[in-house]
Amino acid sequence: MPHVTTDDRVKLYYEERGAGTPLVLAYGIGGNADLWDTNLEALAARHRVILWEPRGHARSDSPDDPAKYSFARWTLDLKAVLDRLRIARAHVGGLSLGAGIATRFTLRYPGRVRSLLVTNSSSAAGLPLSADHLVMRAQSIKVTLEQGMDAMAEFAMASNPNVRERLLLDPSAKDEFYAYYRRLTPIGYANALRALLGMDHITDQLSRIRVPTLLIGGDRDPSLAPMKVMHEKVRGSELVVLSPASHFANRDQPEAWNRAALDFLAKVDAPRRKKSARRRAR
Repeated sequence: MPHVTTDDRVKLYYEERGAGTPLVLAYGIGGNADLWDTNLEALAARHRVILWEPRGHARSDSPDDPAKYSFARWTLDLKAVLDRLRIARAHVGGLSLGAGIATRFTLRYPGRVRSLLVTNSSSAAGLPLSADHLVMRAQSIKVTLEQGMDAMAEFAMASNPNVRERLLLDPSAKDEFYAYYRRLTPIGYANALRALLGMDHITDQLSRIRVPTLLIGGDRDPSLAPMKVMHEKVRGSELVVLSPASHFANRDQPEAWNRAALDFLAKVDAPRRKKSARRRAR
């Protein structure tokens, strides 16, 4: 399996497929690269797609030390992936946590970002978490460390509104949730949750983003309200709301999600393609 080793000796899993302008994506907290399976074929038909797993997730390392986890550290992890693959500029994005990382990367390294693709993410907006959300995540840490990942999957399905809405739309997704929680180590997931609870609030910085930005949300997603705030803050950004769709909109509405993402990326890449065509014609 391909991995990148970071400056603090953490191995990060990545995979790539397709050719074209690079598109680098990470999934939400607790997720893994396989959760893009409903989108990968369509995306890779037009782009060099790089899917990566932040530290604490699935096939990447999960350090025991919680100090090794933060959005700043995950941002450096994304930089390490791009550096390893010698990608100077890319479309960057993700779902939920993955989009939160990509947004912070855009703020820190704007020259390396061709466009920003945010889907179903409150962490990208950087608003303070609600009291209910803080309690739910703190309880998740306790369940994870004391009872393990199957118990955590059951707790999420009962208590996490992001997960509940997905199950209401597709009850068969229950097996999917068990499967992806089982790919996590308890310490990695707990430390990732701790980093989420310690999230930096970047809402007042979003107006600095100047790259083309697409936000894709679900009409049943609790993250939609924060995404609307981000849409207001990022000049020229586009917001697409899929229906019916939960926090996992790329899986609830894969064809509509693919169409929205690919249309946006094609529009961003159009000037580059025209320039390349002029060079070939000379």
